[in-house]
Amino acid sequence: MQTTATQPVETSAVRNFIQEYFDAWERGDEEEILGYYSTDVLLRLPIGTLDGKQAVRDQFVRPFNLAFPGNVHEIQTLVAGEGVVAVEWRFKAEHSGIFNGISPTGRKVDVPGCSFYFWEDKIITAGHVYFNFPTLLEQLGTDV
Repeated sequence: MQTTATQPVETSAVRNFIQEYFDAWERGDEEEILGYYSTDVLLRLPIGTLDGKQAVRDQFVRPFNLAFPGNVHEIQTLVAGEGVVAVEWRFKAEHSGIFNGISPTGRKVDVPGCSFYFWEDKIITAGHVYFNFPTLLEQLGTDV
């Protein structure tokens, strides 16, 4: 079996990039977060596929920022390749705004997840974000 060599990737630089992106979420600055996405980004989430930066803003960034201000993504594992990074994370936050029609509960959530981001020059061009949406709703105290 023949293997193909790939370009080595400086994992610490990629880790710093992802940490900066997650830190932007914690600060809650919508424009800063959106600055990490290309205009034509394609993002796949448990809620569906979002096509373009405006959809990402309206259906992902804004709802999560309003419902979970100051949310924290803790990096658990990170593996990087040329133009792609896989990152396992934990999303930790307090529910203090309306989310998915659910009034603020004040409950703390801790949801594990994993993302595959495709990127160029510190801009995310596509991504697959995996987390168990029913787990999040359960932690908010709703019937799933």
